[in-house]
Amino acid sequence: MKTKKQKASSSTKGFATITSQDDFPLKNITPHVAPIFTSSTYVYESAEKAQKVFEGKEDAFIYSRWSHPNAELVEKKLEQLETFGLDITAKALVFSSGMAALSALFQSVLKPGDALLAQGNIYGTSVDYFNHYGKEYGIEVIYANFSDIKQLEEILKKNRKVKLMYIETPSNPTIRCYDLATLNTIAKKYGVKTAVDNTFASPYLQQPFKFGIDFILHSSTKYLNGHGTGLSGFVLGKDVSFIKKEVWKIRKLNGTICAPFDAWMLNVGLKTLSLRMEKHCANAQAVANFLLQHKAVSKVNYLGLKTDEGHALAKKQMRNFGGVLSFELKEGYKAGKKLMQKIKLCKLTASLGTIDTLIQHPASMSHYFVPKKQREAFGISDGLIRLSVGIEDAEDIIADLNQAL
Repeated sequence: MKTKKQKASSSTKGFATITSQDDFPLKNITPHVAPIFTSSTYVYESAEKAQKVFEGKEDAFIYSRWSHPNAELVEKKLEQLETFGLDITAKALVFSSGMAALSALFQSVLKPGDALLAQGNIYGTSVDYFNHYGKEYGIEVIYANFSDIKQLEEILKKNRKVKLMYIETPSNPTIRCYDLATLNTIAKKYGVKTAVDNTFASPYLQQPFKFGIDFILHSSTKYLNGHGTGLSGFVLGKDVSFIKKEVWKIRKLNGTICAPFDAWMLNVGLKTLSLRMEKHCANAQAVANFLLQHKAVSKVNYLGLKTDEGHALAKKQMRNFGGVLSFELKEGYKAGKKLMQKIKLCKLTASLGTIDTLIQHPASMSHYFVPKKQREAFGISDGLIRLSVGIEDAEDIIADLNQAL
C-alpha cells in the first residue's frame, strides 16, 4: 500500500485525505426516490456566496437545525395538500413531533398575560401542556364546550385577553365534530386567531384553511407517516411571514426540527396517504356498525353513523368520516381494563393512524394525566375505549373485538 508520502500516480492526495473527502459530481446523481440527507452542515463554492447566504440575500441550506432537504421536501408537500384546490398560499414547518409543533405555535402566538381558549375534549398531552406551561408563562387557559356557540361568544366578549382559539376536530378521543366556519367567524369578530389540530382527519379528509382557519397542526407521526416508523409534527399558516420568522425562530432556537431520517420516512408514508385513508374509513364504518349492535356497548362515537350527532356537519365539512372511533362500555373502568387484556389482533398502544388497528383505554392511558373531573366533564369517561381502525380485513378486526367483548 502506498503511504501518504508515496502517493499513487492516479491521485495527488494523501491516503487519509482520500478516505475523509467525498469527491463525486452531483450532476450524475439522479435518484428515483429522494435520498436521506444526513449532513449537519452545507458547504459553499466561495466566501462571497457564503456571506450572501448568511445575510439572507441568497437561498441555500446552512445548518440542519435550521433546515435540510428532507424537511423542505415534506414541508412543500404538506403546503400543497392543505391548500389543494384552494386559492390560498400557506407555509409549513416540520418538527420533531406533534408536541414540538404545538409548543412552537403556543410560544410564538401567545405572550405572558394572554389567554388561550381551548376544547376540553382534546389530546391528553395537549391538555397537560396547556395546564403546565400556561402557569409557567402566565397565560390563562380556558376550556369550553365548542358546540355551545353562545357560551363561546360570551367568553370572547368578556375576556379580551384571548388571542388564540384552539380546535381539535374530530376530537380525541370523543370523536366530536366542530363547525370550523362558525368558530372562525366568531373568533375573527373578536380579533382572535384560530388553530386546528387536523391529525385525525389529515388533509385528505379535511382542509381547515377552506373555512378561514389561521393555523393547522399535525402530529404527522400518525396518519401522514401511517406506519409508526418515526416522529414528526407540522405547523402550517396562511401568514407566511409569521411562520417563516416567528415560528421558524422558535424551531431554530429550540432545535426541534424533524430529523432527516424521520422526514424521509414521513415522505415514504405520504406516498400512499389517499389509498390508506380510503381503507381506514371503510373499515372504521364496518367496525362502528358492528359495535352499535353489541350488548356490551352503550354508545359508539363515529361520525359515519347516521345516528351520530355530528354526522351532518362531518358530511358537510369532511370528505369522509375518518379511521378513528370510540365507544362506551356499559360496565365502565373495569370493563375497559378487561377488554385491553383480552384483545389479540388489535395492538394495545396509545398511538393511532397506523396501517394496523390500535386500541387504548384513555382513562388509564392517554388521558391518565388529565384531572378526572375535567376529563369526565368533556365526555371522556372511565369506560371509553378509543380504536384506530387499520387496513386489515375488516372481518378479522371485528372477530377480535367480538371475542374480547
